[in-house]
Amino acid sequence: MSESQGQTAEASRVPMNLTGQRAWAVVGLIVVFGWNYVLTGRSHDLANIHDDLLTIAAEWAVVIILAIITFGFQKRNTRDLGLRMFGWRDLLVMVGVLVGSYLVTGIVTRFVTMPAWATPDAMRRLVSVPFSVKLGLVLTAAICEEFMYRGFAIEELGGLTGSLWLAGAISWLGFSLAHMGLYGFAPALLVPAALGAFLTLLYLWRRNLPVCMLMHAILDGFSLLILPALLAGHMK
Repeated sequence: MSESQGQTAEASRVPMNLTGQRAWAVVGLIVVFGWNYVLTGRSHDLANIHDDLLTIAAEWAVVIILAIITFGFQKRNTRDLGLRMFGWRDLLVMVGVLVGSYLVTGIVTRFVTMPAWATPDAMRRLVSVPFSVKLGLVLTAAICEEFMYRGFAIEELGGLTGSLWLAGAISWLGFSLAHMGLYGFAPALLVPAALGAFLTLLYLWRRNLPVCMLMHAILDGFSLLILPALLAGHMK
């Protein structure tokens, strides 16, 4: 093969590689934004252990699929999805964003009717759910949902649209709607939407996925582990 023929063949492979990358990105995005409706339906009772275990299994299955797409087919580096160790600056920013998220959601909850499972009496029912299951929910949501909606969705949509901020807005919308099973399509959906907005902002600001996972774990840990125990103890 001549040098010119070799260059032509090499050039013809580049668009195919790029096309393949985008095709796998689209497949992954369909999985990210569709899994919640296909695998688990649109209703989830946190006090129902069966629902909890199904959600845990489904989210890890989705992450495994996305990991195969990202690191197997696309041959991406872990840093491409923000998977790097966080530093003290990342932690300081996270603390500020975390405080802001609590302030905003505290205001939002005063103006919306929360779903039945979020009432004080219903939250006390969570005490009967084994600690291991609740911890599994917290860690699964923190790791899997951040990988799906922040790491994978934002980076892949950013590559497809050319705008990380647009990608962040789309992934935020998908994250918010994915919580309809818990909050319904009602004003209460503004609560996870607000938290998702702060998590999205944190990722776009620092491009560090583990620090987003940490913040998500703190938010859900308080709601699922600490708050139900406090409410149950208050009733004694």
